[in-house]
Amino acid sequence: MSRKSAPAALRLSVDAYKALCTLHDEMLLAADTIDSATSLQATPRKTEYARRRALASVFRVWANQVRAGLDDVRSD
Repeated sequence: MSRKSAPAALRLSVDAYKALCTLHDEMLLAADTIDSATSLQATPRKTEYARRRALASVFRVWANQVRAGLDDVRSD
C-alpha cells in the first residue's frame, strides 16, 4: 500500500494570512502587557513576577511560531 505524501507547502488565503498576522501582533501585545513593569504593583512578590515572566515567555514563543509559519507560507 502506498501512502500519499503531505504537500510540501501550506497554502493560505489572504484573509487567513492577515488573521494570523493579527494574532501574532496580539500575542506579542499580551506578552508585553503581562510582563510590563506598569502591570505590577510597586513591590511585586518574586513568585508573582516569575509567574508573569513565564506566561509572557509562552506568548512570545507562540508568537514566534506563528511568525515562522507565516514566513514559510510567504516564501513559497
